[in-house]
Parts: sequence; C-alpha cells; structure tokens
Amino acid sequence: FSTQFTASIDGNGVDMNTTELCGGARLYYIFNSIFGMALTSINPCASLTNHDIRMAIRNSTGPRPSLFVPELAFELLVKPQIKCLEPPSQRCVQLAYEELMKVCQSCGNNELRKYPKLFAKFIEVVSDLLRERVAPTSLYVESLIGIQRAYINTNHPDFIGGSGALAELHRKAEAKKRDSFRGHHGQTRPASKRYSYDGEDLEDPADVLSDTDSVTTTQGRQRESRLFNGPHRPGSVGSVRSHLLGGSTAPVGTVHQGDKFLHYFFGGGKSESTFMDDDHKRPTLPVPNRIKEGGNNESYPHAFGAAELMNGNAMTELRPASMSGGLSLPSRLEQSCDISSERDQLETELIRSLITSYFGIVRKTIQDLVPKAIMHLLVNHTRDNVHNRLVETLYKESLIDDLLQEDESLIAERNKCESMLEVYRKAFAIISEVP
Repeated sequence: FSTQFTASIDGNGVDMNTTELCGGARLYYIFNSIFGMALTSINPCASLTNHDIRMAIRNSTGPRPSLFVPELAFELLVKPQIKCLEPPSQRCVQLAYEELMKVCQSCGNNELRKYPKLFAKFIEVVSDLLRERVAPTSLYVESLIGIQRAYINTNHPDFIGGSGALAELHRKAEAKKRDSFRGHHGQTRPASKRYSYDGEDLEDPADVLSDTDSVTTTQGRQRESRLFNGPHRPGSVGSVRSHLLGGSTAPVGTVHQGDKFLHYFFGGGKSESTFMDDDHKRPTLPVPNRIKEGGNNESYPHAFGAAELMNGNAMTELRPASMSGGLSLPSRLEQSCDISSERDQLETELIRSLITSYFGIVRKTIQDLVPKAIMHLLVNHTRDNVHNRLVETLYKESLIDDLLQEDESLIAERNKCESMLEVYRKAFAIISEVP
C-alpha cells in the first residue's frame, strides 16, 4: 500500500490513468494553474480609493505640512494588500490535502480490498498522518505572509523605487498627451483635397493657407510662452516641479533634474530658503486680487495681517473674525481629500505605482514559496513516513485476527459457489454411472 501511494505521487505507477490527471500531476495543476491564477487575479489597488490614499498621506504627516510623500503612508497602505495573499495560500494547502486524501483512497489492489477492515485501517492511518501535517503547513504559510508584512524592503532590486515610479508616470503623461493631440488633430482636420494639373498632384490651396496660419499661430504662441513663462517646457518633469514648488524656472529635460524632483518628494527637496525671494529673502505669499487692488477685505476673514505682509511688517497679533463666537470640532473629523491639484494627483498616482510594484514582488515570492512549503511539510513528509507509520500502527498480534476478517458478502458468495460446485460434482458422478 505504501509503495503504491508513493508511486502515485511520484508519477511512476504501473496502472496509470490515461483519461484524466491523477496523483502528482493534479498537485502540479493546483500549484501552477489554480493557485497561480488566484494570485494573478488580485488587484492590489482595487480596494484603495483616492480618498484612502490622500487620508493616509495626510495622517502620516501629523501636524506638519507635507513637503514630500511620506514613506509611512506607503507602508500603511501596502501591508493590508499583502494580507490579501493569505486566503489563496491557505486554500492551496487545503486543496493539496484533499488531493492527497484522494490518492490514498485510490490505492490498494483487489487482494487488499478483500479485507475491508484492513483497508479501512490503512486509510485511517494515512489520513491521521495527513491531518497532523496540515496544521504545521498552514501555520508556516501564515508566517510567510507575516514575514512579508513585517519588513517592507524598499531596497529590493526589482522594486521600481521613487525614481522609476516618477519616470513611469512621466512616460504615461507624455503618451497620453501625444494620443490626445493626435486624436484632436485627426478628428478636426479633414483630409486634404488633391487636384491634378498636367499629370501632377497639387494640394488644395485652402489647406496650404491653413497650414501656414497654424504655423504662424504656433510660433506666436511659443514666443508668448517664452515671454511670460520662461524657457522651460510644459511637458517636462521640471515644469511640474516648478509649478508645485513655485520656484525656479531653470530648463530641464535631463536625468539630473528628474532626480532633484524625486528628492523633493522623498525628503531631498530644497530648503525653505528656496521659497524666499532672491532679492529680499522674504517669503512671497499669494495675496487675493481684491486685497492687492485695495478693495474690501471682508470676504477674506482668514487673511488677517495681509496689509502687514504686503508692507513687510511683522505680524504680531492674530485675531480672525471667525473666533469671536467660539470654535468647536465635531466628534468625527474628515477632511475633504478630493484630488484638486496637480501635486495631489501626482502623489496619489505615485503611491499607487509603488504599491503595485512592491505587491508584484511579494506575489512572486509567495507564489514560489507556498508550493515549496506544501511539498516539504505535507507531501514529502507523508510520503517518506507513511510506511513506518503503517508498521507501527498495524503490526500488532492482537489486531491481526480482527483486521484479516474477510468481507461477509464475499464469504457468503464463496460458500454459495462451493455448494454449487459440490452439486455439480454429484451430478457428474451420477451421469458417469449411467451405462
């Protein structure tokens, strides 16, 4: 029985089924098809909304304003997603256990099945051995998930990292911009008409004039852009950085400028002096138009001390009008986390890209380690110890008489056959005596 059980798992049995998968082949199907597809179907960002990501970013900064995307927010969001890999892993353990039980029940030849108590005892011993190994295997698989959640290794060589995530976002933005540009011009501009004169194809003069006007208009807009916005390009990473920081307008487009933008998001940004005016080293804060024009300031009760800031005087006293009636906070405070700025959108997409990259690394690790753990702790251990367990449990003189009892129906069938054989012998003897 143990030899047949081992041969079924290894795939070198004598009586192999040729119509369907069986034994070790079904284990392979479970590991690579069922378990692999279950892990691949998990979307790490499916349960994460923009509100959740923005709330995690803001909560991880505490009372301080966010100068860069905090790493704590990334860890806070990626750990629950790693936990989603545990149910498919535990299900894989259960499927492997059920398949080994089927292999056990399919073992045994006709000679062994004549003794139902002995065959049932074989099944019971192997089942107990399998049940003993399921619990340690499940605990080890659970510990694998816990190990991945315990330490988030952002230095993994396959991790996209901050620079890679920003470069990927930049490539997607450029591709989207090119597609929208092509789609817009492809739909609005009709096909140019062709004319023939003396065998030569000529373009429609209206198209030539429209092309000339568009080139002239584009050149004029480029000159206006250079006049008002400086020499930087609107589609580059540096322009986004200057928009977010309100800082320099140095030309970008090289790798070093992208690295500076990355350092800004991950703690390496410019110091507070960058936000100062170069001439007076004084913070330049945006002032509403109505205040600049000297209009009525009643619509801006929160803009206390605006005149002092414009005149360069220190603001010594803060007395907002809204505090005259007293303040109170609700029991549940939820700040609106709508993505209203380019910075918020970039931070959200950056976190999503990092979560997807790291989740892919963990998924590959779990997809590789869980089948190995099942094979080592459950399959191989049972295969190597099934013979010894059967000998220890069944090789007892007190059990031999009970286990070797034949099936009662088989005994009755044999007695019936013996009686019929005796009748046939007597009939043959009578016929033989007839002269």
